Amino acid sequence: MQMSRRLLGSSRTLPTVAAILAAIVTTGVVLVAQARRDFDVVSRRYSFTVSGNDRAEIHVAQNDLVRINFSTEDIPHSFTIEDHEDSHYRIMRRAEAGKPVSFEFRADVSGRFRFYCSLTTDSKCKGMQGTFIVDPK
Repeated sequence: MQMSRRLLGSSRTLPTVAAILAAIVTTGVVLVAQARRDFDVVSRRYSFTVSGNDRAEIHVAQNDLVRINFSTEDIPHSFTIEDHEDSHYRIMRRAEAGKPVSFEFRADVSGRFRFYCSLTTDSKCKGMQGTFIVDPK
């Protein structure tokens, strides 16, 4: 009994230790819940590829930190998410060949959102689109 009292100190130390452990556990859970997800999005010949996959789909969990490395291999294109008036995500980044852009945002609202090229350089740009999917936590 005396040994455990020496290790723990006074009776006030135990609640402090418990609070520190709770903070560590809580912080650990938050770090796991807020993962960072990196995607390479390349536009070419009026389509998008996502991290080497021809399927233009970005799939994340709610609260993930999303980093997009956006580039184009031909003419200027944009990566735009702005579906409608009540769309939470309002993102528009433009890239030119040899001039990639990178940006980050928090995927804080779940749902399915369309991403597309909003530039009018070429009428075929209107057909470029993919899906940004945020699964609820």
